Amino acid sequence: MLDPALEIPAEPLTPGLYLVATPIGNLEDITFRAVRTLKTCNRILAEDTRHSRILLDHYGVRKPLEPYHDFNKERTTASYLQRLRDGEAVALICDAGTPGIADPAFNLVKAALAEDIPVFSVPGPSALLTALTASGLPTDRFSFENFPPKKSAQRLRKLQTLKEKWPEDADHAPTLGFFVAPYQIVKFLGEIVEVFGPDLYIVVARELTKKFEEFRRGPAGEILKHYSTHTPRGEFVVLFHPQNKR
Repeated sequence: MLDPALEIPAEPLTPGLYLVATPIGNLEDITFRAVRTLKTCNRILAEDTRHSRILLDHYGVRKPLEPYHDFNKERTTASYLQRLRDGEAVALICDAGTPGIADPAFNLVKAALAEDIPVFSVPGPSALLTALTASGLPTDRFSFENFPPKKSAQRLRKLQTLKEKWPEDADHAPTLGFFVAPYQIVKFLGEIVEVFGPDLYIVVARELTKKFEEFRRGPAGEILKHYSTHTPRGEFVVLFHPQNKR
């Protein structure tokens, strides 16, 4: 049942593109503004319409829902630009979290701004920030490194580049954050151990905001051993400071 607090009359939206952050797990993690935007816009673009329909049904959102993802963005961007030129308010959501972070939203944002079409960010959940703020690692500087490359040699090269960029005597090194799929986590942890050594202190977070949310903190070698004997489940955020050995 929809929370009465969310049944707030909404004024018409200013035409433009709205990047609406959605929950990363717990459906309660959504702002009043996000719900109002989704209920008031002309249409909603989503990476996976079947997945997003669960959220929209939960909050009683009844708007046209259309796919916008890596496989159709080149083909469909022009048509959505035309709708924006025609004065529509178009909301864009990703599978979870804030649109534009490692997803195709950037493509439409860039195209809209090139034509002076207003772009509005409706802030909310972010898996990276959720993991970072509870990690215990330094938060004054951090660098999001996206998903690791698909091939092991490329991942090792990336990790070695980061190690060389931030040696132990470097000042102001950032905490580094990666999104990692469950099928890749064991290999990636092994590569971190290979490049940085088994004593590097890392934080691995999974199933954030969900029932089985888990943070594991400790030496990379120990966390690798854990996930080598326990089947990895859920999406992972891996964080470490390149100079942090405890």
